[in-house]
Amino acid sequence: GYERKRGKLADLNRLLRDGDEGGFSLVVGATAVLTGAKYVITLDTDTQLPRDAARQLVGAMAHPLNRPLYDAALGRVREGYGILQPRVSVSLPAGRQSRYAHLHGGEPGIDPYTRAVSDLYQDAFQEGSFIGKGIYDLEAFEQALGGRFPDNRILSHDLLEGCYARAGLVSDVQLYEEYPARYGADVNRRHRWIRGDWQLASWLLPWAPGADGRYSRNPLSALSRWKLLDNLRRSLVPAALTLLLLLGWTLSAAPAFWTLAALGVLLIPSLLAALLETVRKPADMRPGRHLAAAARAAGRRLVQAGFALATLPHEAFYSLDAILRTLGRLAVTQRRLLEWNPSGDQERSSRSDLGASFRAMGVAPLLAAATAGWLALSDPAALAVAGPVLLLWLLSPAIAWWISLPPVSYTHLTL
Repeated sequence: GYERKRGKLADLNRLLRDGDEGGFSLVVGATAVLTGAKYVITLDTDTQLPRDAARQLVGAMAHPLNRPLYDAALGRVREGYGILQPRVSVSLPAGRQSRYAHLHGGEPGIDPYTRAVSDLYQDAFQEGSFIGKGIYDLEAFEQALGGRFPDNRILSHDLLEGCYARAGLVSDVQLYEEYPARYGADVNRRHRWIRGDWQLASWLLPWAPGADGRYSRNPLSALSRWKLLDNLRRSLVPAALTLLLLLGWTLSAAPAFWTLAALGVLLIPSLLAALLETVRKPADMRPGRHLAAAARAAGRRLVQAGFALATLPHEAFYSLDAILRTLGRLAVTQRRLLEWNPSGDQERSSRSDLGASFRAMGVAPLLAAATAGWLALSDPAALAVAGPVLLLWLLSPAIAWWISLPPVSYTHLTL
């Protein structure tokens, strides 16, 4: 369809505002009653809307302090919020699909241990980020975004829409969605996200492309441009860490120092988060239960960091592939900019056998073997330092395959 996901919202908005049914091939029912709708709640296929969540979102949106104020001179919402983004957690069945979903999905369902939800942008600047699941004010949304973007150019539209319509985070309203059960499906999803982020690089400049393809003054605020830039920075982290380790092992006289530096980048955030959870004991929880819950959370974070270290070369490979692929399409071919597969198709297309895992992640074992061979000939002392990490890289396809398997369940019978 037109503009994939972004086009669906555009066609729906025209129907709700103007009664224009031209964007739909089949219309059934008395759609005139929809004209004049004020808010729209957007959900993905795998997103669950709990009871009372819609009412809470509408109530927050209608609050006088949150009502959006569109500034025609700026070309965006200046005060209030045109979009409100609720908190999104992993649904209960998703956490049981595989070890990978359980590890990275956090506590599924209603999490009794999570008591405070914070977002740096919302706390510091009173402005959050839109991730595609939330509520928007129809009139403000169309004022800020109607006829704004060039066709067949924008893949990841959510963050950019939140920058124009001004998004806010409503952390006490919670939605649930599934987490990918397989590492391969998650990688495919993140590959698409990185491609979409780099296709928005033009909005970092003082001039941005419009609906007619011509460049005009960029209306985004400095904070919005930083959000876009921060996504680009994040996509380069795996490649930077991999390069840091390789250079530290092969060219530096202190390979242990650079190994510890890279490990610190992965481990220090987890350790600080675990420490913060340990000292924040709720008043209504016994000390023993609190420490047990904090220990479980710390263990999960450390395992996540270890898995990130094991898959670091593969993460760097697919991130660079997405970046270079996007830059080539933007600069040369101008084709397949809207390439996108639904999450359900990605789950079905990601093979779960061990051979497929080694074929998909072969760059990690090859890099580990080549680095080990080089160090064995040039600096055996550095090989002793790099050996444990290289072993993780060598086994990373098997680790990713094993962690993507469904957990083994045992049935206990009483005779």
